[in-house]
Amino acid sequence: MTASTSAPAGWGVHGQTLAVAQLRADLAADRLAHAYLLTGPEGVGKATLARRLVQAIHCEAPADGVDPCLACAACRRVEDGGAPDFEVVAIGGPCDEESHRDHAADNSTRIRICQARRLTRLSSLAPFHAPPHHAPRRIFVIDTADELQTEAGHALLKTIEEPPASSLLILLATDPDELLPTIRSRCREIALRPMPHADCAGALTESLGLDDAEASRLAALARGRYGLAVRLHEDPSLIQLRHTAAEDLARLVAAGRNERFDYASRLAGQWRRERPSVLGTLDVWRWRWHDALARAAGVDAAQPDEVAELPAMPVAAAAEALRATQRTRQRLIENTNPQLAIEVLMLDLPHVAGAEHGEEARAAAALAS
Repeated sequence: MTASTSAPAGWGVHGQTLAVAQLRADLAADRLAHAYLLTGPEGVGKATLARRLVQAIHCEAPADGVDPCLACAACRRVEDGGAPDFEVVAIGGPCDEESHRDHAADNSTRIRICQARRLTRLSSLAPFHAPPHHAPRRIFVIDTADELQTEAGHALLKTIEEPPASSLLILLATDPDELLPTIRSRCREIALRPMPHADCAGALTESLGLDDAEASRLAALARGRYGLAVRLHEDPSLIQLRHTAAEDLARLVAAGRNERFDYASRLAGQWRRERPSVLGTLDVWRWRWHDALARAAGVDAAQPDEVAELPAMPVAAAAEALRATQRTRQRLIENTNPQLAIEVLMLDLPHVAGAEHGEEARAAAALAS
């Protein structure tokens, strides 16, 4: 691994040297912000970096006072989620409302206002544990902050504006533009970027012992996001989902309205049963539109040959399709009628002449002859 992609010893966050250096500098100067916003695409390392910061604060024997050892009891408790002053706030998490059902079982799609209120209450309490090298803090990781209900965002804002001295908030965001501007402006923002494919492949070979060809394939599929590449390696079904989603999109840009509406009906039905897989499909589509946009703008977008490629199209068409896909994802999370939301997306997708696939292509060839 090159020096540009390796993290300081003890952090083990691949490809995020700059982000790690910023946090190490804050720790070394004892100038931690009251709230951090870690941004970047899924699987780029936001949650790992947040956990390493918590471990650096709690560690019993940090190297140079800033690098967590990852071996002491305090570091292990953070890694296992058992540290008393550390909590992850996520969709389906607990709240203090006795009348609420279990959010993990009620198909929540957002972090709710009752969860934000619980965070506010807990952040005002004194920490249980006093780390040997840093001030005691109650630390909350919000994963992810762009999934906050609007009301939950407003409730959280008060805590960010007037934070208790002994609290630390770490917000993770895939789409930081979805956050309330007032929340974003009150956090110290650190952006995480995907690694160059060659560096990501090298990290996979070194850490997982993969051969060069497989490491390169996974790095390309994950678009340089080390964490996502590891998940794809551990669960090959995720690769199949990505392939299927890419093939569906390539077919839909050539399809007529009836076929698109049939697909919308199937995807809406799937939303009621398997919401993560539908969001995963839309996430793949966003990356495919990113690739199409880059290609239309004359920028080489590296991609694995095995993924179905979208046909060439104008920049404006690819840009609007990307915006439409993002709007649909947001509407689904906000509990808009799924059938209506996905049908609108089907109408917004560009139709590219000459992009027929499979049976449609053969039928067109037969008619031409």
